[in-house]
Amino acid sequence: MQTKLVIRTAALGILFLFFAVCARAQDAPKKYQQKPPIQEEPLDQKRLMRPPSGPGFYIAAVAGSKGIFSILLGDGSGNTVAGTFTLQQVEIFEAVLDAAKVFAFSDEKVGSSSPIITRLMDQHEWSLFVDVSKMGKQSKFYISLITPQGRLTAPAGEITRDSKTEPSALFLDVVGKVQEAKAAAKPLQ
Repeated sequence: MQTKLVIRTAALGILFLFFAVCARAQDAPKKYQQKPPIQEEPLDQKRLMRPPSGPGFYIAAVAGSKGIFSILLGDGSGNTVAGTFTLQQVEIFEAVLDAAKVFAFSDEKVGSSSPIITRLMDQHEWSLFVDVSKMGKQSKFYISLITPQGRLTAPAGEITRDSKTEPSALFLDVVGKVQEAKAAAKPLQ
């Protein structure tokens, strides 16, 4: 009984000291001076960096992970999906992209009054696939990426078959980025 009284008294004493120190700390004068506000210069609109607009694709080897790649796909409307993939999956993606490129430049399955859409994908790997819509001399690309985060389909540009000008669709950039990421990861393996 007497030990409980001593413990309670000690606890109350410690509690009292704690509140006294806290109250004293709040009343202490501030010893620092406020700095004058920084005068801001007006922003030069020409020098500002602008985020990319339109659909985008990113792929890179994950640092410190052998044979693992990070892929991000954006549709240009602010929607993105990202995931990590193995080297084997990236090689399958590359094969699907190459097959879609060859198909898009061919005259096979072309619609005359309405577009014919063909999906190119690996039968065992459904994480990335390409839809090619063909009508007349135009081939339009749509890239889809499925990850645990979600699914997204992004327009990836179009090409004109039999055109004398060099094609410049996002799809062709994606093919190049996948090949570059694979080549950059080779020394890590």
